[in-house]
Amino acid sequence: MILIIGGACQGKREFVCELSGLQEEEFAKNLADGRTDKPELAWERRFLIGFQGWIYQILETGGKPEEFVKRVLAADPEAVTMDEIGYGIVPAEQSERDYREAVGHAGQLLAGQASQVYRMICGIPQKIKG
Repeated sequence: MILIIGGACQGKREFVCELSGLQEEEFAKNLADGRTDKPELAWERRFLIGFQGWIYQILETGGKPEEFVKRVLAADPEAVTMDEIGYGIVPAEQSERDYREAVGHAGQLLAGQASQVYRMICGIPQKIKG
C-alpha cells in the first residue's frame, strides 16, 4: 500500500491517479471517498481518498477507529490518501480533539504498514518512506 498525506487540496487524489497508471474513468470506478462514501466501501475499493472522513464517521456512530483501520489494512488497498489534521491550534471541543487524535493514530497505523509514504505540498510529492 502507498499512503499519501498532506493538507487539503494539495493534489493527493491526482497523484494517486497518476501512480495507478489508469485513465480517470477507470480510476474513478476503483475509488472510494471517506468524505462521501460509507465505511464499508473502504474494504471493497483499490484506492481510498479522504481517509480522515471515515474516521469522523466511525466516531460519530460510536465505533472504534482502530478496528476500522485494521479491517482496511487487511483488505490491502493499493493507495490511501489522508489529510493531515494535527497541525495548528488544539481544538477547544473535546470531540474535535478526539477526532484529531484518532486521525493521527490512524495515520500511524497506515504508515506503519505502507510500503511507501508520500507527503504532498503544493502538488509536489515528497517521499518520506520506501
